[in-house]
Amino acid sequence: MDGFELFRTPRTGYMARTPAAALRAVGAGNLAAEHFVHASTSAKPLDEEPFDLEEIERVLGRPDMNLATSLLLKRVLAKLVGSREQEVALFGAEGINTLESRALARVEELKGRMALNAGRRLRESLARAQYELAELHAEAGSVRSFYLRAAYGTLRPALHRRKISRTELTLAVDILIALRQHLAASRLLQRVHAGADAGVLLLAARVAFKRGEYVRVVECCRGLAPAMGSLAVSEQRAVAFWIGGDG
Repeated sequence: MDGFELFRTPRTGYMARTPAAALRAVGAGNLAAEHFVHASTSAKPLDEEPFDLEEIERVLGRPDMNLATSLLLKRVLAKLVGSREQEVALFGAEGINTLESRALARVEELKGRMALNAGRRLRESLARAQYELAELHAEAGSVRSFYLRAAYGTLRPALHRRKISRTELTLAVDILIALRQHLAASRLLQRVHAGADAGVLLLAARVAFKRGEYVRVVECCRGLAPAMGSLAVSEQRAVAFWIGGDG
């Protein structure tokens, strides 16, 4: 037997669902080491039901989550809030509070640092933190709008400089799209004058699609053709979607 035969045959008894649980069970002599390897290399989507509360708690404990992960986690936690099991519902509510409180604390911490040194990078970090806090409150329109406007106000001085960084430009467009200010986003991109830069063309295509300017979308996507091989998979799918492909 190659050590992993136990996963190919019917089994009964305890089976660890997370790497941490498997490691503890192996250490206690309740499972073979192969179970830990299996649990460590078999990734289950966070939003796959039945939800893995231990894995959700592990991800929730990460202080460096990106926005996409935070939003996914909040959707999962919101589903848990509706559970008939009181402990599970409480876990979901406390998890949402942890996510939102952490994001707010990050904003307040950066605002405090800004009062001492309003540097360009710090300003962008604060604007991004405000934008991410706004997106965590997507269901609360007025709260979301407040933080989106605060984020744009924080970033505004950078947008009047002669040279805008790619990250500043992308964040500004993200904020304006979230505020449904598509015309303002289009005008900002026109002012950049970055020619055939792939990053700017992607942003321009996205804004044009939001505005229903489909001829402009096609123009941008044609300009992206030479760079398609270097685009991320998600960006290639977006282009395919914009031009009516099956991506």
